[in-house]
Amino acid sequence: MSTVTTLQKIRSLAIIAHGYPCAVKPTWLVFVQQIAHAFARQGVEVSVICPLAIQRALRGRDPLVSEEDAGAGAHVTVYRPRYLSLSSKRIGIWNTFDLTCLLHRRAVRSVLARKLRRVEVLYGHFLYPSGACVVRLGQEFGLPAFPAAGEISGNRTLDTAEYVGVERARCALAPATGFIANSAHVAALLARDFGFGGDQVGVFPNAVNRRVFFPKDRAQMRHKWGLPNDRFLVACVGSFEHRKGQERICQALDGLPGVGGVFVGAGVPVPRGGNVVFCRALAHAQVPEILSGCDAFVLPTMDEGCCNAIIEALACGLPVISSTGAFNDEILNPDVSIRTDPLDMGAIRQAVICLRDNLVLRERMAHAALQWSVNFDADRRARRILEFMSERIRRRQGN
Repeated sequence: MSTVTTLQKIRSLAIIAHGYPCAVKPTWLVFVQQIAHAFARQGVEVSVICPLAIQRALRGRDPLVSEEDAGAGAHVTVYRPRYLSLSSKRIGIWNTFDLTCLLHRRAVRSVLARKLRRVEVLYGHFLYPSGACVVRLGQEFGLPAFPAAGEISGNRTLDTAEYVGVERARCALAPATGFIANSAHVAALLARDFGFGGDQVGVFPNAVNRRVFFPKDRAQMRHKWGLPNDRFLVACVGSFEHRKGQERICQALDGLPGVGGVFVGAGVPVPRGGNVVFCRALAHAQVPEILSGCDAFVLPTMDEGCCNAIIEALACGLPVISSTGAFNDEILNPDVSIRTDPLDMGAIRQAVICLRDNLVLRERMAHAALQWSVNFDADRRARRILEFMSERIRRRQGN
């Protein structure tokens, strides 16, 4: 593929998202913030439009417009127009999600029409509501539109499209200039369920800002966060839910001598047990500190698009214990991970014991994790996505 330097360079881009870090939820879809900042560091003028539901806006103090430092002298402008969200409630044959999408799109249009006349490309994170929104507004404003997919519901389909049904979603998304998938697994679902495939879909696994996620001194981080020095510590980062598997980790660690579980996140059920030594939510910038204080990372997740938490752990030099399954194939290999059935607590326990008791293996995997994480650099990912979008725009224009 041609590089972005030989194609027409994208100079300005608007990212539409239904979630973005805010006062009420500082870690809300933080990976959208990461790609926005990475685009900006490539010299692109980046605006984020995240309509904020009135109900949520009343609980916080986020301004309608704000500026964020993206690093390397770049910045991102964030717009948070207010709108009325009616969620997704089925009333007879009608779903309130249709009206929610309409009001969300109107809020985005109001910003595009008044503030962003120089935008060249629209990028919508997740198929609904934002992906469908950028396709519709792309047609209205004559702009290339790229929905980004990464949401998974079991192995059935891309779950945000389930609100409207696959057939309606296929029709609504068909005019897109191209699609961004964060794994080959997601790309396969786009092809299977919607018929979008071939060079229409670019596959770009998630990545991290390696200026932020890198190993820090273990002893210092344990002291800073009050972690015990006499235990083998396994970290788990992610929302607390059955799919992610914190309960299964607690069961696997139960009664295991010399081991402590460090859980970062929020939700229900809250991880509990005699081996839990840390359990709380943290700001995203604090996550590499807590990871650096641990010895391994465990996440027996049942399904993912492409797991940011695993990539962050690799960048901090941690061996990983996670799941078998196609969703992990691109980010894990035997040199950096032990993969198990996510529902097999015995296998998870044995993997923890293996790393606890084999220092040579643990150090070898930690070194390999650092080397492997170079492939998941946020700036590199942003450049590749820009190249893909430029190529798709060129093809659509027939040049």
